[in-house]
Amino acid sequence: MNNKGSFKEDGSVGNKFKKFFKESGFYIAIVVGLCALAAGAVFFSTNQILTDPNKQNAQDGTNPGKNYGVVDPNQQDINKEGSLVDNNGSQYAEEGPDIGMTNEEQASGTNDTSVSQNGVPGDLGKGDTKDPETAKNDTEKAQSASNNTAAGENNDASQDVVLAVVRPAFKAPMAGKIQSEYSMDKLVFSPTFNEWRTHSGIDISAPRGEVVRAVGNGTILEIKNDPRFGYTIVIDHKNGYKSLYANLASDQTMQVGKDVKLGDPIGSIGATAIFESAEPTHLHFELYKENKLIDPAAYIDMGK
Repeated sequence: MNNKGSFKEDGSVGNKFKKFFKESGFYIAIVVGLCALAAGAVFFSTNQILTDPNKQNAQDGTNPGKNYGVVDPNQQDINKEGSLVDNNGSQYAEEGPDIGMTNEEQASGTNDTSVSQNGVPGDLGKGDTKDPETAKNDTEKAQSASNNTAAGENNDASQDVVLAVVRPAFKAPMAGKIQSEYSMDKLVFSPTFNEWRTHSGIDISAPRGEVVRAVGNGTILEIKNDPRFGYTIVIDHKNGYKSLYANLASDQTMQVGKDVKLGDPIGSIGATAIFESAEPTHLHFELYKENKLIDPAAYIDMGK
């Protein structure tokens, strides 16, 4: 009897529920928790919608006072053009005070955006006060200045051309036979060095003591004893040309800074040029244009 009664109690409904909760209670708790979270989320969302009617109206499009998603076509066009307009309708509102406006005009909010006849804005104010006649005169002055500049450049170029073409009023420094010609583009034989070398001037054959004369008006620029060409005098002719006389006799007849005229005697033939010591006595003559060596025969009639 006792065994039957014990078996009956184990199979009772209450024991079955106890056994079920004991085995599956953990899963039931998880399910209940998830249901509670879902219910809370639904409640929170519903409460927000009920307490903020503007958002609901914005979704429905029924609130004309606030525009949350609708774009005004006019405003869209303005944005495309890139213009900046403040609350008063003034342009350039983010650029600060208008340049050229007085304090009274800034206080009254006026803004002159007119365009002058030459297409330039009026400095965002009243900075552009030139009438058409004044603007025309300014344009003519600018064109005249440009033309004067171009004319000056053309004159300089013309002077260079004239200087290159017109032979200066020079005469040969002395009469005599050309012993060695100017040759900087090809080699000539040097008896002193017994080799072929370039020659920077013209050698005029003359006996020792023969007078050497200035080829043109100028000023004595330099007097020196050159280690190559001996006693040397340089004359600046003040027109871009300089003449050099070398292998002279050493004397003290000339001074630096002294003015000379065409044909004035400046020295005499010597034998002081070491680089041409094996040659007969002569004048070594060089000519420079803008401090560059040139062929004297192209500018001076040196004779035969």
